[in-house]
Amino acid sequence: MTTPETVSDVVTSYLERNGFRFALLTLSGPGGRPATLGPASLEQLDGALDAVETSDVDAVAVTGTGTVFCAGADLDNMLEAETPEESEGIARQGLNVFGKLAAMPVPAFAFLNGAALGGGLELALHTDHRIAAASVRAIGFPEVRLGLIPGWAGIPLSVALVGPEATAQLVVRDSLAGRNLAAREAQAAGLVDAVVPGPEFLTAALEVASAILADGRTAHRPRPSQAGWADALKAARRELDIRLHGAAPAPYRALELIDRTVQDAASPEAEVRAFGELVLSPEARASIYAFRLTQSLARNPAGRPAVDARPVTCVGVIGAGLMASQLALVFARQLRAPVLMTDLSAEKLDKALDWIDAQLTKQVHRGTLAEDAATQIRGLISVTTDKQDFATCDAVIEAVFEDLAVKQHVFAELEPILRPDALLLTNTSSLSIEAMGTDLAHPERLLGFHFFNPVAVLPLLELVRTPQTDPTSLATAFELAARLRKTAVLVADAPGFVVNRLLTRLFSEVLALIDDGGDPAAVDRVLDPLGLPMRPLALLRFIGPVVQQHICETMHSAFPDRFRLSATLHKIVDAGLPGYHDDDGEVPPEVRALLPVAHRVDPAKARSRIITALADEVEHMLAEGVVAGPEQIDLCMILGANYPFHTGGLTPLLDRLAGTSHHPRPASAGSPRTKDSISA
Repeated sequence: MTTPETVSDVVTSYLERNGFRFALLTLSGPGGRPATLGPASLEQLDGALDAVETSDVDAVAVTGTGTVFCAGADLDNMLEAETPEESEGIARQGLNVFGKLAAMPVPAFAFLNGAALGGGLELALHTDHRIAAASVRAIGFPEVRLGLIPGWAGIPLSVALVGPEATAQLVVRDSLAGRNLAAREAQAAGLVDAVVPGPEFLTAALEVASAILADGRTAHRPRPSQAGWADALKAARRELDIRLHGAAPAPYRALELIDRTVQDAASPEAEVRAFGELVLSPEARASIYAFRLTQSLARNPAGRPAVDARPVTCVGVIGAGLMASQLALVFARQLRAPVLMTDLSAEKLDKALDWIDAQLTKQVHRGTLAEDAATQIRGLISVTTDKQDFATCDAVIEAVFEDLAVKQHVFAELEPILRPDALLLTNTSSLSIEAMGTDLAHPERLLGFHFFNPVAVLPLLELVRTPQTDPTSLATAFELAARLRKTAVLVADAPGFVVNRLLTRLFSEVLALIDDGGDPAAVDRVLDPLGLPMRPLALLRFIGPVVQQHICETMHSAFPDRFRLSATLHKIVDAGLPGYHDDDGEVPPEVRALLPVAHRVDPAKARSRIITALADEVEHMLAEGVVAGPEQIDLCMILGANYPFHTGGLTPLLDRLAGTSHHPRPASAGSPRTKDSISA
């Protein structure tokens, strides 16, 4: 079914400044939405350019509205393409329209009032001069992260403007990292000619533009240096191989086009063909789907009750270990509310405060936090060894040892102290929330509030409800997650919830291969073609063998037929070793001594075994109603396990590789669709 395009409008006005007359084309989306460029919007821009009487003006300028210059191409329209002719047509139309702007017989300006992303930045690059508001924080090319490349001459124009190495940084590295440039950074990079104050931006931009016209300055700039590009290209390809192992084609195609531009071998037709192929690729479809999830479901989480939340003005943290310290810091920084920590000894609490002080100092030195803000945040965190001091807290979260009896004891101590409506939260990664509340007088206010490590970085929060959870407590937990700038995914009280359950099923298969004699180094590499963020044994080392064994035992108790216990992991834990390999990825002799005699592993068969197991586990989770649907599973894996966009989270990858079908959808879409219009 065709998705109607969200058509952006183009309004032309004529302005004079210091004796110069400008034709100003203003882009705006309907209903205050950002301007995007689909076929109809490009036709609007095409007509507006044709209508400009260049003999009556000294310059043409393009600008946007609100906080967005142009959000780029309409990706909804791209997903409708089913043939190379259709996908290549998207690139050709944009190149033809933008070419008219570049060919204007009078100077052309881009007044970047706000975000200029993807096709929006390409539009700006077709002008002679770019002037940005100082408030702009998003100038960049998100295409590669979405499985695409800039298709409207963004690569050759950037190479001509800033050189190949800087273009590779913008188009590949920054895109994969989800990073954009602020106005001053864009000016330093050479993408922007001038930056002016945000208030009265249009007036200031016209002043700068008229000064450029008065000076008779031209846009002919010296060609950037290409020295060292060959080495930079090799380094960039090595980085991609280490990170993606060829799993996502877009960054490799982008580097290829940059190199062909340097060699003067690039052509618009080569760019069009590459763009058209990528639009139809499963990686692009999965990436666009993943992007939509992180935008739409983050704003509108499934399962949030339509009732008022209770205010949370003071938070208690039980525990003083690393996770508890991270929680205290994120609560204080995001809520700007008092946070009270407790533990069994003052010594542990002092160590927690030392860690928090060190983190705040690092953030100040990096420039990510002002010194006065750091002082304020530190002043909000206090410690006590007396749990009676928690009586004034509106919410309390425990982060103690992962043992059900220990957590039950903590809540039994706390409940008589707290108000009956104060939230009780647990950061457990796999234990039953309902079991924790068995002896509580008010189990309806107990929820799982599962963060991911590192807490300040990973945006997922698995919000776990029980059959007893009341709507107001659930709404309060959702609101608290939003204030913490976390994306809450509502999860049923099932073992392992989502992320740990799927990762543990993966570990179960990987460790079974090793237990059966597979060489750990070889087994660790079988998933490389998927381009996952970390190899399994490296992830296990990061989590810690003791912690992972505990999670494996929990999952084995719940589902013994699917989650087996690993004999070699048990030996690793008993020997006190940090994992199956050392810091260099080598299997040390002391680990080899604990393993069975190694035999060759067939990578394809091993990979198929793991993929089949993951697909099976997803089917079980959906049948059990662990989450509302496959979209929530994918969102959890993207935001909690850092799965890259080209995987679609997980289920699009499984659909492609295991032949499963988790999403009823048109064959051309490649992934489920939400109602949100998106762009690049």
